[in-house]
Amino acid sequence: MGQAALRLTQGALPLYSAVTSRKEFTLHQLFAVLALRTFLRTDYRGVAFLKDFTELRDDLGLKKVSCYSTVCYAEDRLLKGRPLALLRYIWSGCDRRERQ
Repeated sequence: MGQAALRLTQGALPLYSAVTSRKEFTLHQLFAVLALRTFLRTDYRGVAFLKDFTELRDDLGLKKVSCYSTVCYAEDRLLKGRPLALLRYIWSGCDRRERQ
């Protein structure tokens, strides 16, 4: 699920939200973490589970686990001004690609 979300966003989102970004996490990586958070039905602090899964972190290209507030702010940035229909389209594309 995380890899699929990462691939889907690579052409649709810029790497970083601002030129002055600290560049610790790309928007692609944060979107993938949000996808996992939604899929696992956990809260923002629940993304700390990634610290126990080195292989999953490696698959997403994460050198460290983000703070819960980073994920929360990223969700606000990524969903701001984007209709819910767009997110549904991304998820349906993710489901179709995984089945192929």
